[in-house]
Amino acid sequence: MHTEKEQYHHKEDNFIVTEESSTRPGIRIEKDGVVFSCESPEGRPRLVLYQKGETAPSREISFPEQCGPGGLYSMKVKLPRKIEYEYNYRCGDQVVTDPYAPRICGREVFGQRQSETDHILRGAIQQKTYDWQEDRLPRIPFEDGIMYQLHVRGFTMQKNSGVRHKGTFRGVMEKLPYLKELGVNQLRLMPCYDFDEIIVSPPMGTSVSHLPQQNLEKINYWGYGSGYYFAPKSSYASVPGRAAEELKDLVRACHREQIEAILEFYFDDHADFSMIARCLNYWAAEYHIDGFAVIARESVLSELGRLPLFADRKLIATWFTGDALSHRKNQNARMMAESNDGFKNDCRRILKGDEDCLKIFSDRFRSNPADHAVINYMTNHDGFTLMDLVSYDRKHNEDNGEQGRDGTDYNYSWNCGTEGPVKKKNILRLRMQQMKNACAMMLLSQGTPMLLAGDEFGNSQQGNNNPWCHDSELTWTDWSKRQGMRELTTFVSQLITFRKSHRILHMAREPRCSDMRSCGYPDLSFHGSKAWYGAFEPMNRHLGCMYDEEYAGGEGFLYLAFNFHWESHTFALPILPKQMSWHQIMDTSKKESFITPDEQIIYEKEKSFEVPPRTVVILEARLTSADLAEDQRPL
Repeated sequence: MHTEKEQYHHKEDNFIVTEESSTRPGIRIEKDGVVFSCESPEGRPRLVLYQKGETAPSREISFPEQCGPGGLYSMKVKLPRKIEYEYNYRCGDQVVTDPYAPRICGREVFGQRQSETDHILRGAIQQKTYDWQEDRLPRIPFEDGIMYQLHVRGFTMQKNSGVRHKGTFRGVMEKLPYLKELGVNQLRLMPCYDFDEIIVSPPMGTSVSHLPQQNLEKINYWGYGSGYYFAPKSSYASVPGRAAEELKDLVRACHREQIEAILEFYFDDHADFSMIARCLNYWAAEYHIDGFAVIARESVLSELGRLPLFADRKLIATWFTGDALSHRKNQNARMMAESNDGFKNDCRRILKGDEDCLKIFSDRFRSNPADHAVINYMTNHDGFTLMDLVSYDRKHNEDNGEQGRDGTDYNYSWNCGTEGPVKKKNILRLRMQQMKNACAMMLLSQGTPMLLAGDEFGNSQQGNNNPWCHDSELTWTDWSKRQGMRELTTFVSQLITFRKSHRILHMAREPRCSDMRSCGYPDLSFHGSKAWYGAFEPMNRHLGCMYDEEYAGGEGFLYLAFNFHWESHTFALPILPKQMSWHQIMDTSKKESFITPDEQIIYEKEKSFEVPPRTVVILEARLTSADLAEDQRPL
C-alpha cells in the first residue's frame, strides 16, 4: 500500500494527510483525524475544504492516486484545531457535495435559491458528541399505537401556532405536551432529511423547452424526493447549523414522554439497496429513531424486512409481498406494518352513505393480520383533510397551476349539502357529526389508527387535495381553529382514552368471530335488526359489532352501533348474562358525545334500541357483582 504522507501548511496550522483504507463512502471521525472516502468515476478526486463562513475554498487536497476496495478513494486528514471546516469533492471539473454527508450547509432558509456559481452547498463535519442522557426507546407495539402524521415545518409555521421556534424541530418539541394530552404516542414525520425543496416541475402536458426556467420551478413542500439521506434538513433548525442536535433533542424529548419517532423516507428507483440499508441503520444508531415509513420499489422493501435492524425497529411500507413476510415467521413479524389507502377509501364510501359497502367495512374494521400490522387512516398528507372531506364534493386545486388536472378525482367525499365554507348551523352540525363518525370508525377498528395533524380541530386546505407545492398558510396547520373546534378535539381525546382503556379494541391478533373459549359468546359478533345476524345486503348501511372483553383479559361487553344511513335504524341487543345491563356511553349525534354517568341511558330488559341517522353509538356492559362466577354466563 502507498504510505507516502503529504503535509500542507495553512497559516499556523498543519493539514496532516495519510492514505487510509475504507469500504464505504462518506466520512468517519477518529481520534487522530477525519477519514474521507469518495466515489469518483472521473478518476482521482480532490478534497475541497472551506472555513466556516467563507465562500471560497481555503484548501484543496488530492486523494492518493490508487483507489481502494469498491473503487473508493480514501484518506485521513488531521484538521487544525479551533477551526470549523466544511467540505466538498472535486471530481473532474465538477464540485460535488458528498451524498453521505452527516450535515448539509447552504440550505438554512427554506425555499431560498442560492447562487449556483458559488461553492454554496457543502458537507459539514460533525465532531461533537451528543449526550442522550440514558435515552431509551419506548418500544410501543403497533396495536397500542396512536400515530400522528405531521410536516415538521408546516406543523408550527402559522403565526397562531403558539410556539417560539416556528417551523422547526424545536417547534414540534414545544407541542409535545399538547400531543401527549391528546393521547398520541407515535409521531410520524414527513421527510426531514435534507432534500432540495426547489425543483423543476413543468405543468402537465407542457414541454420544458417552451417555458423559461423561473416558470418551471416549484416548491417541493412535502419533501418526497431524493436528497442527502444522511443529513437532517438544515432549514428545520431554529439555530443555523444545529439541525442534528435539535432533531436529537426532539427524539429524546419524545422518548421521555413515551412517544415514538418514526421518519418517512422516499427512495427513487436509482437508490442502491446497500445505501438504503446503511441509511436506515445510520438513523437508528445516530438519532435513536424508532421506525421508518419507506417508499421504495417492491424489491427493496422485500429485502429491507430481512435486516436485523427490524427485529426491534418498525418498518412501514405501502404493502409487503408474501415473500417479504414469509421469512419473518421466526422473527418479530409485528415490527412490520402496511400503510395504504385501502381503509381510507372503503370507509369514506360508507361514511357518506354509499351502498354495498357494509361487508368490506366489517372486514376493514376487524383486519389485524398475524404476520404484519396495518395502519388505518381516514386522511393523510395526500388528499383532503378531515374538514375538507365533509366540506367538498370535488377538489379545488386551481392554485397548483395544473388547471385542476392534478390530484385524484376519487375523494369519496360529501359536502353535507353545500360546497365549501358555510354559516348554516344545520350543515355545520352535520359536518361535525360526520367528522366524529370518521374518527370513531378509525379509532374503534383493530389496527393502528393514524391522525393527520390538525384534523382533530378541523384544519382545512380549502379543498386542495394535492398541495405538495405550497409553502404557505394553505398547508400550514391553522391553530386558530382550536378555539371554535373544542368539541371535536375533546371528542378525539376522549375516544383515544376509551380505546386505550379497552384492550379488546387493540389486540395483537385479529378477532376470529368465534366462541373459542366455549363461554357462550364469540370474541366479536355482528348484529343488525336481528341479534346475531349481521345484515350485509347491498342496500344496508348499519351494523352492530359486539365484543366480549373476556377475550382480552377484561370483563363485560362492548356494543358498537354504526348507522351510516340518513334514516334512523333499530339495532337488536343480544341477551347479556344475569346482573348485567347495557349503558349508552357515547353518541356522535350529541354535542357532548361521551355521556356522563348520571345521564346515560340504561337498557336492562330491552331487546333493541334506536340509533339516529349518521350516528355511531357505544354501549358498555359490565358485571354488577364482582364475584359472578364464570359458569353463570348463559350459553
